[in-house]
Amino acid sequence: MKRVNIGIFGLGTVGQGVLQSLRERGESLKARTGIDFHVKAVCDRSYKKKGTVLKNIHASDNPSIIHDDPEIDIVLELMGGIEPAKSHIVKSLLAGQSVVTANKALLAAHGEEIFKLAQDKFLHIGFEAAVAGALPVIKTLRRTLVINQIHGIYGILNGTCNFIITKMQNESMDYDEALKLAQDKGFAEADPSFDVNGNDAGQKLALLSGIAFDTFISEDSVQVEGIAEIRQMDLSIAESMGWIIRLLGIAKISDDGSCLLRVHPAMIPENHILAHVQDEKNAVLFDSSHSGPSLIMGNGAGSLPTAAAVISDLVSISKNTEPEIWMSSANSIKMVKDYRYRFYLRFQTRDKTGVLAEIAEILAKNDISITTVHQQEGEEPVDVVVTTHEAWESSIRNAIKTIDALPIILAPTVSIRIIDQL
Repeated sequence: MKRVNIGIFGLGTVGQGVLQSLRERGESLKARTGIDFHVKAVCDRSYKKKGTVLKNIHASDNPSIIHDDPEIDIVLELMGGIEPAKSHIVKSLLAGQSVVTANKALLAAHGEEIFKLAQDKFLHIGFEAAVAGALPVIKTLRRTLVINQIHGIYGILNGTCNFIITKMQNESMDYDEALKLAQDKGFAEADPSFDVNGNDAGQKLALLSGIAFDTFISEDSVQVEGIAEIRQMDLSIAESMGWIIRLLGIAKISDDGSCLLRVHPAMIPENHILAHVQDEKNAVLFDSSHSGPSLIMGNGAGSLPTAAAVISDLVSISKNTEPEIWMSSANSIKMVKDYRYRFYLRFQTRDKTGVLAEIAEILAKNDISITTVHQQEGEEPVDVVVTTHEAWESSIRNAIKTIDALPIILAPTVSIRIIDQL
C-alpha cells in the first residue's frame, strides 16, 4: 500500500477537522484509495495547548520540521491570511513538496505567482477547499466540464450572507437580529464586515472565474457590493413582486472575450433554483456550452465540510503523477466596467410635497426610466421605492450621488439589481 506523508501548517478549525477525519475515516480511506495517509508533522504557533488534538504527532512552532523533512510529500497550508502562509507555500514548493491550501485570500491575491512556481517545479497545488467548502466546484470545472466553454457562473458563495438574508426573509428578523444569530451559531465572525461587504465572495469568484476562463483573475477585478443596507422592507417588497433577494457572484464572458465580474445583492425570480438555496448553504450554477446548466449545492463552510475538500485534494494529488495546469493561458480578458440592469431603488425621504417629482426629475436627467413606484405611509423617514427599466450602472450611481445630496434625503439610497433571467 502506498504511504503518503503529510505536514500541516495551522491547527485551527480546518486543521483539526482534517485530523479528526483522517482518524475516524482513515481505514475506509485506505480501502477506497489504496493509500495510507500519515500526518508526520504539524507546525502551529500554539501547538503546546493542543496536545489532546495532536496526540502522538510531532509538532512545533518551527516551520523547519516540515520544510526540512525530505519524507514529507504533501503540505497542507491551513493557516489563512497572506503571511506567513505565502512564505510557507513557496518554501514547500521549492523543497519539492506539493501543496493543498484552503486559503482563498492568498490565491486571489498571489495565485499567479504560486501557480507558476508549482508548474515550474512540476508539483501539485490543490485548493478545492478555498472555494465553497465541501462543494466540488474546482474538480467539476476541470474534470466533469473540461470539454465545455463556460459562458457564465452564478454563485451563492457566502454562507453568512445567505443565512442572514434567509432568516430575514423566512422569519421576519431584522438585519441586526439575523447577524447576531449567525454569530451565535458560528457562521459569522465577531467582525463580520469581510463577509457582509461581499469581499469573501469576491475572492471566491476571482478563483472560479480564473479557472473557468483559463487565466489568472485578481480579486481587484471583481466589483463588490454587500448586504449591510438590506432591510426587511426590501425583502417584503421583492417577494410581493415575485422576486427573492440573494447575494450573487456573477461571472459572464461574451463572444468578444469581455468579462463581467460582479458580487452584489440581486432580485431574482422566486421560482429560480438559486432562490431556494437556504440558510448557510452555498450553490454554484455553471452555464456551459456542451453540458448546459449544472448546479452544485451544499455546505460551504465548517470544519468537516472544508476538511472533506482538503482530503479530496490529498487523494487526487496522491493518485495523479501529472500536476494540473492552473490558469496558464495567456488569454487577455477585458473587464466590463459598466453594464445595464433593471434596478430597485429605495429612498428614505422627508414627508413633504414634491419628493417623488424631484427624484424622478434627477433619474430622467440620467436617462433612467421608472417602471413602478411604491411609497410607504407613516412618520419620517418615509420610504419611497421605485423600480426602473434597464439602465447603465454608471447612470444609477450618478443619479444616486445627486439624489443623496438633496436635503429631502435622510439616508443613503439602497440600490439592488433586478435580474429577470439568469
